[in-house]
Amino acid sequence: MDALVISIDIALIMCGILAAYYAKQVGGNIGHKSIQLMASGFLLLGFAHILETASLKIFPAFDLETVEITHRLLVLFATVLILIGYARLARFVRS
Repeated sequence: MDALVISIDIALIMCGILAAYYAKQVGGNIGHKSIQLMASGFLLLGFAHILETASLKIFPAFDLETVEITHRLLVLFATVLILIGYARLARFVRS
């Protein structure tokens, strides 16, 4: 089970890295900073999950509730980054 969880966490980070890479590749009018903001959110989502897994494995003395709350706050922040990016992109496309 641990190997599966770590594999999924690594896949999430790789998806975030790919999102950041492709955000840099978008050029022209669409290559707006909003896309980079969304990519940052996706990257943070990947790191939030592997950080949670690492915290539980490397630091077993950490309180489970603290690790879970930290994880959820990071996921919330990442989601807000993605939403702000979409809102900015929508404004940019409409203008």
